Amino acid sequence: MRWRSDCRHFAGDRPCAFQEECTGCTNHQPWKRSCLIIKLAAKGDVLRTTPLAAALKRDDPNLKVTWLTDHDAAPLLDHNPSIDNLLCFDAASLTQLSAQSFTRIICLDKEPRAAALATILEADQKAGFGWHAKGYLVPLDKRSRYLYELGLSDQLKFRTNRKSYQQLIIEMAGLEYVSQKYQYIPSEEEIGWATEYLGKLIRNQSRIPLIGLNTGVGRAFPTKSWAALNYAWLAKAVKKAGIGLPVLLGGPDELPLVKNISRLAPGTAAAACDLDIRRFAALISRLDIIVSADSLAMHLGIALDKKVIALFGPTCQQEIELYGRGEKLSAGAECSPCYRQSCSSLKCMDGISPEAVLAAVKRNL
Repeated sequence: MRWRSDCRHFAGDRPCAFQEECTGCTNHQPWKRSCLIIKLAAKGDVLRTTPLAAALKRDDPNLKVTWLTDHDAAPLLDHNPSIDNLLCFDAASLTQLSAQSFTRIICLDKEPRAAALATILEADQKAGFGWHAKGYLVPLDKRSRYLYELGLSDQLKFRTNRKSYQQLIIEMAGLEYVSQKYQYIPSEEEIGWATEYLGKLIRNQSRIPLIGLNTGVGRAFPTKSWAALNYAWLAKAVKKAGIGLPVLLGGPDELPLVKNISRLAPGTAAAACDLDIRRFAALISRLDIIVSADSLAMHLGIALDKKVIALFGPTCQQEIELYGRGEKLSAGAECSPCYRQSCSSLKCMDGISPEAVLAAVKRNL
């Protein structure tokens, strides 16, 4: 056969990446089974789902993995060795998927658009979340019921469950959890850019640890924020102790916050707040420790094997796996976790003292 459509490199509309015809090609990589992962948002959740793709490939090296995500999360999955086909949620991709069938579909989003798509697409097996004909979320198989019920029972999610998110989704897929790590690979160009950027941002530095102080928490749960005064105290304390150089991190929404912290802690280096995701990740890859609330930066720190000091208040710390690198800190408030988007006291986050965070940083240097 001149053309071998069973190869993972075969596209059908153009020569493959190796620019070879199929006959006699030594790069032939056949696949027999296919899996569609639907995980659209949020960006941190997309990143922490990557261990599932690794687990699927470990279990079945001949599996072709297609991942459907939102456009703004797609850069987090670029260059992922466990993903054969990356699609963004739009009309073109949905039309393409409607003409395909899969060995299995795994949907990890509870949004109606994702769950409904998982329900109507063709597959021999389905797991995760689907959409009932009467208009509500349902588990797609028996293994998915525990993950489904976590969303219905605060007692189960907040108090009973001790499994990390990675363990939950990998076991839901019927696979063995062996602490599969996040997968994120910055390019050499991105790493080179970050090295040069930090060299200009922090001039004449000796090689002492760079400690990222991430201020961003996203828009969904502003209750995860740690106070500007705390970040300022920590930045000054790190410099005074001579244990490292603090670097303020944040996204576009945090520009006023970063400016305020810089005013409270003069001379503290602050990265630009308008970096794209890939450059933001590359910057984190050049730091030694990340101090962050539950956020995309925390997940990037974990993915890039950084020491992470993770601050938890309204969200579930037991679902976060640090893989033995760093520490989780919380105030132990009786009302935490709660997943509230607003709160009059915020004692869960305010109860985490900057002194405790400084001590954790020192322990992890």
